[in-house]
Amino acid sequence: MNTRSLLSQAGCAAIVLAFAPGCLTLKPQHDELAAKVAKLEAQTDNRSAKLDEEIENAEKTLAELKEKLAEAEKLLRGSQAGIGVRMDDVELQFMELRGAADNAEYVASATNLALQELRGDVDGRLSALETKLDEATSIPENKDELWGEAERLLKKREYKQARRLFRTYVSRYPGDEKLAQAMFKVGLTFYGERDYKSALGEYYRIIQEQPDSPIVADALYYSGLGFAKLGQCKNAITYFKALQQPKSNATEQHKTQAQGQIAILEKDSGDICYDKGDSGAGAAGKQAIDKATPAAKSSKAPRSRRK
Repeated sequence: MNTRSLLSQAGCAAIVLAFAPGCLTLKPQHDELAAKVAKLEAQTDNRSAKLDEEIENAEKTLAELKEKLAEAEKLLRGSQAGIGVRMDDVELQFMELRGAADNAEYVASATNLALQELRGDVDGRLSALETKLDEATSIPENKDELWGEAERLLKKREYKQARRLFRTYVSRYPGDEKLAQAMFKVGLTFYGERDYKSALGEYYRIIQEQPDSPIVADALYYSGLGFAKLGQCKNAITYFKALQQPKSNATEQHKTQAQGQIAILEKDSGDICYDKGDSGAGAAGKQAIDKATPAAKSSKAPRSRRK
């Protein structure tokens, strides 16, 4: 029975007593009901006090939690800033590693092809010794004649034979002033065969191993062309821009042609470039250029091969 019902009964009892003075037997009921009402009111007040105390404690706890949350957010923002710095370092290391890996792939491509050709020569000699002996004796012994014959074969687009003679020149005369140029000619034979990865491997060797040679400008230019042929325009643009740096000491013709190639690649909408959406693209070119230190020497103008 709730308080309202008890009060109602008490009221009814009072009315009955008021209008029926003879009904004295209802007085004890009234007193009992009044006592119950007082007890319930006391319990209600006690419960209300407890609820007020619980609400006060909850508000205090909430305030403490808010304060701790604010501290946590402050710490989190600081941690995020630190994480951002560390992520920048990780991204930079990743780009360097990717560049080194890409350049290693191009060098490996040229090396593997050279090994395959060497094995082909050995197999050919085993199967047709006399024919190969004749080819060997056809290699000029004189340095100038060797260079002239290699150039003649290159102009005739007999790339494999020309490559064999230029490599012979490199192996015979490792300290010769034309060493870097002979290496570049080997790269041109690959380029003429559209084996751009192997060509890039040869050009990379020149840039890294012969940085003081005037032929470095040609190696940079043809590296840009080779990467463009592979659809790797970010690497290509890196090489073309390297020609415009003061340390490259490239000719005006180099710079003009490089700028023209950059304009073509930057305007491309996907017909040439396949790396537009690759955030990590361009690492190979950056890694190679960062290591290269071309000397301030005049260089020959690039050949007429254009994209």
